[in-house]
Amino acid sequence: MTWWSWIIIWVGLALVLVAVLGFSAWWLFRKSLGLLDELGELAGRLEVLAVDDIEHARPAIAVLQEASVIRAREDARRFHRRERRRLRHDARIARARRITSVDTAATQWPDDWYR
Repeated sequence: MTWWSWIIIWVGLALVLVAVLGFSAWWLFRKSLGLLDELGELAGRLEVLAVDDIEHARPAIAVLQEASVIRAREDARRFHRRERRRLRHDARIARARRITSVDTAATQWPDDWYR
């Protein structure tokens, strides 16, 4: 091979390298713009969750409260759970009754149903 063929090979390789680096830079730039858009949306959502009142931000320590307050809160929580379970149970029973009850008088049976 002659000396100028090596120059052509190395120039070609350098051009391919520049093209790959340019494509990678463009791809990374587009991804970073997408990331910035998502971060802006996340910041907007986090503003909704910002709590200004410090009392609501910190949980109440049960050790420092009266026993009657703790007992009332736990009773209310248990009542709420019991009520939710009862409503779910009633909904399941009602759905089961709808599914399993068939009005045979209103059902159109084909003449050859027994074959």
